[in-house]
Amino acid sequence: MGRILLIEDDEKIASVVEDALCAYNHVVDVTGTGPDGLEHLRYHHYDMAIIDWGLPGMPGFTVCETYRNEGGKIPILFLTGQTDVVKKVQALDSGADDYMCKPFSLDELIARVSALLRRPPEEEDQIVSSGTMQLDLTNSAVTIQGDAISLTASEFALLKLLMQNPSTVFTYGAIIDKLFHSEAEFAEKAVRQRVMVLRKKIAQDGHGDSIVTVTGQGYKFERR
Repeated sequence: MGRILLIEDDEKIASVVEDALCAYNHVVDVTGTGPDGLEHLRYHHYDMAIIDWGLPGMPGFTVCETYRNEGGKIPILFLTGQTDVVKKVQALDSGADDYMCKPFSLDELIARVSALLRRPPEEEDQIVSSGTMQLDLTNSAVTIQGDAISLTASEFALLKLLMQNPSTVFTYGAIIDKLFHSEAEFAEKAVRQRVMVLRKKIAQDGHGDSIVTVTGQGYKFERR
């Protein structure tokens, strides 16, 4: 199961694809314009995106290229009526991972989505930095101006999630799904408490302010 963004302006195709993905227990968000799609990619967490080539407001390859240039790493699959090799090369050069021409088989689409979701994540940098704060992923250690900051395992996991995905808004539900597994922790209140404590622990040199509350949604991290 994955959370998938579908950017498709043809409502009939979008509905069919959404239903097919949901039948396989994927969670799907749908939007129909290039600018809206890019906004979703920037401010929400997804496991992959399916993007149409010809979108209102901004072509699909521009959405993909802009997202990649801003550091976005999730798998991207193009759906398009373009069949010539030049267009396919342009899509792949923009940062797409796969390409399907319309009309397409839903069974093949599901198979390709499953293959992309099974891909191992890119190798992580072992040091993640923001200003004077550094996360050492090898040793699960945090320092600010060289001073060690003591964090619990769950606090470190939360900070790692946010710092590795700067400017991405993580909803309470996304944070719970990714980090907290016991029933006792399965609540928005638990997330808010952890964020509050984490902010206090990394308050040195103003780093607590890097964890930004997005009203009505969740939290994001802004690099210093």
